Amino acid sequence: MPAKILLLILSGCFRFNADAQINKQLCKPNEEIIFSFQISNKKWVSVCKEKREKYIVYRFGNQNKIELQYPANPDSASWQLFTFKGYSRGGGTQNAAMNIAFLNFSNKDSDYEVFEIWNSEDDKEKCGVTISTGTSNKTVALQGILESRKGYLLSLSDSDKIKLESEN
Repeated sequence: MPAKILLLILSGCFRFNADAQINKQLCKPNEEIIFSFQISNKKWVSVCKEKREKYIVYRFGNQNKIELQYPANPDSASWQLFTFKGYSRGGGTQNAAMNIAFLNFSNKDSDYEVFEIWNSEDDKEKCGVTISTGTSNKTVALQGILESRKGYLLSLSDSDKIKLESEN
């Protein structure tokens, strides 16, 4: 009987440790959330970075199942696999305040764009991810639930590690 109890306790500990490896926003204990939000089907879209900025990673899914991690094996080169474009403008008499940020990457035959947008004219905010598949020429837009949002995508504008989209 004591062996069974010990086995139950140990299996419970291992289950707890497995769950502790990733939080509900899909970041690991050694990572910080850059930007994360939930979509209507209760799945999460998350961009995380290693706390000492060794890497950046995109994840989609939930705590029990990561459906996509990009890159599959994040390392110091992962920063250059993403392209960031962002803009922030304060409001005033002549113009409306706004914050816009886009993070792009390509995985296999699909292009991904994580976005966060706000403008003061209508005080509307939105976040989400758009996925365009080249082979089928389809685009899917996943709208984020604003109340679930964590982090700030525009914070990537301070990073000297990420590739910036050139302005035309």
